[in-house]
Amino acid sequence: MRSSHRIALTLLLALACTVIAGEREDRQKLEQVSRDILKLEQRIQGDSKEHQQLARELKKTELAAARLNRQGRELEQQIAQLDDELASLRKEQAALEKSRRAQETLIGKQVAAAYRLGNQESIKLLLNQEDPDKVSRTLKYYDYFLDARARKINDYLATVSQLQEVAAGITERQATLAENRAALKEQQQQLAESQRVRSDVLMRLDRQISSSKQALDQLKGERQRLETVLKALEERLAQLSSPSNTEPFAKRKGKLPWPVAGKLSQYFGATRTADITWTGWLLRAEAGTPVRAIHHGRVVFSDYLRGHGLLVIVDHGDGYMSLYAHNQELLKVPGDWVQAGEPIARVGNSGGQRDHALYFEIRHNGRPTNPKYWLTRKG
Repeated sequence: MRSSHRIALTLLLALACTVIAGEREDRQKLEQVSRDILKLEQRIQGDSKEHQQLARELKKTELAAARLNRQGRELEQQIAQLDDELASLRKEQAALEKSRRAQETLIGKQVAAAYRLGNQESIKLLLNQEDPDKVSRTLKYYDYFLDARARKINDYLATVSQLQEVAAGITERQATLAENRAALKEQQQQLAESQRVRSDVLMRLDRQISSSKQALDQLKGERQRLETVLKALEERLAQLSSPSNTEPFAKRKGKLPWPVAGKLSQYFGATRTADITWTGWLLRAEAGTPVRAIHHGRVVFSDYLRGHGLLVIVDHGDGYMSLYAHNQELLKVPGDWVQAGEPIARVGNSGGQRDHALYFEIRHNGRPTNPKYWLTRKG
């Protein structure tokens, strides 16, 4: 290798190591940000002790439900894979069985032919011939016959061995399937119990809010918690490397994909209460529907936030962020890089919501901006 090539390779390796080290450091910083944010969020006052206790119970049950949903989905995927493997093995078993029966028929015919020859040894065949050429041909035919029969028998034994292996594989997968189905049934029972507990907590929370003022105070508290998160993120993101996009976020205005194919039920700027308006969109969708990133970026927050449930925030660089709240399950962790259209969460109703829907915001330098001007028009 030339000296210049060695130097170039060394520089590339050094650069790669630097990038990896930088990524690891950024991820650690973001994980620390998440921990700091949750501490800040806990310090926000304004609720009664009983209300705070109920909010903690709600968080506990919703996180448990998220874990059970993830486990259930993984079990369903494993069961589907095992079903496919079983179908493939049974198809292979049927083909091998058909081959075995055909081989048995051929061997039977060869045994019958050997019987017709009188099962004579080669020396007997030699002594029974007078013409030397005929003797030579007879011996060759006899050798061919023996070789063919030996090959058929070996093929047959190999097929039987394969059949035994396939049968063992079928038995093994059937046992695993039975275990997984039992585990899935137990998981579903636990999830149903978790949802029952959640419903009870929500009813008790409703009883705590006996006036419109209390409802307004709750919404203000939720807004304050989100602003606290965003402010802390903005301060820390300045210390991290900014996402580098093939196309800047601002140039995608009006062309960004929707985060979920849902029904728009609340609009940016619509009145939520007398003093509060919606600063994003609420998109109704089926539970478990994939929530997708609208643009390339880095996940900077992926955790539970009171009032918003399981929340994902993606930094797109140049001061742009997108927020995805009330999820059933989070698929990314802080520090992960995502592409436009990549699943980052699943639609849920965490954060105390009754209906399954995604709450979605776009922010620029901390200020909410109307998604209408950023996403593609439907239809």
